[in-house]
This record gives sequence, C-alpha cells and structure tokens, in this order.
Amino acid sequence: MAAALVRLTSRLSGVLHLLGVYVGIPLLGVLISADVFLRYVVNKPLRWGNEVSALIQLAVLIGSLNLCTEQRGHVRMDALYVRFGPRLKRLADLSANLCGLAFAVFFTYQSFASVVEMYRFDQGAEMIDLPYWPFALFMALCGVILTMRFALEICGCVPDAAGTAPAVEGSV
Repeated sequence: MAAALVRLTSRLSGVLHLLGVYVGIPLLGVLISADVFLRYVVNKPLRWGNEVSALIQLAVLIGSLNLCTEQRGHVRMDALYVRFGPRLKRLADLSANLCGLAFAVFFTYQSFASVVEMYRFDQGAEMIDLPYWPFALFMALCGVILTMRFALEICGCVPDAAGTAPAVEGSV
C-alpha cells in the first residue's frame, strides 16, 4: 500500500511539474510578450495581464513544489549536512520532514477553507471575470499530495533515491 502511494505521489508530482513547465511557463511567456507589445507598441495594455500572469506563476510554483520535495531539492545547509554522520542525517531529515508536514497540513487546510470562502463570496480577479476558487482548489490538491509525501517520508516508506545527495561544488 505504501509503495503504491509513493508511486502515485511521484507520478502526480511529475505530471504537475510537466504541466507547469510545458503549459504554464509558455503561456506566461506569450501573455507577457503580448502585454509588452500591446503596452509599448499599440499603447493599449492588457488591463488583466498582471493578475492572470500572477495566477499562472502561483500555479507553476505550487505545482512544482511536490517534485522539488520528492527530489529533495529543498533548502538545507549542505555545507553542514555533508559532514553529518548517518544518524545525524536521519535526525536532520526527520526534523525537516516534520516541519514540512506541519506546513503542508496547514497549507492544505487553509487552501480548502479558502475554496469554500472564495466560492461562497464569488471572489475573483478585479480586471477580468476569473474566479479564484479553482486556483485555491488546485493549491489544496497539491497540498494533499505534499502532505502524503511528507507523511510517507516520515514513516520511512520512501526509499533513498539515487541522485538525491546534495550537490558538491565542482561536480557539475
């Protein structure tokens, strides 16, 4: 069961990241290019361009957060971590995963609560008729995956993957 959950979270993380990289970022590039062209050449900027680009950036960031966690790309003091012994590394990883789990639980809870509130009060962008609740729902679902991943890490269900060791200067 745990191995199936690890595979599921891994696949979902990869799909979310690929959507962000191959859909979100090109869409953001097109939107910003069109806005710059319309603003400085035609003198008719997109009134809603900044709002939509900020929402796309948020979706790309949140969608890629799971893959970053899976690949252990989070920030840590590598200068110290590489000098730790195996027991201290396990302790550091456990404390980082506990902190990550606490963040993920609160993040997920608040995102789901925001979905209900945003839908009830019909909150959305000011310059374009775009509701916020689908973005909050996306964040909440990403938070569920992140929470599952941290819980699996804490339980020891995730095998140490090759290539997740911290980068060493000069090895690139």
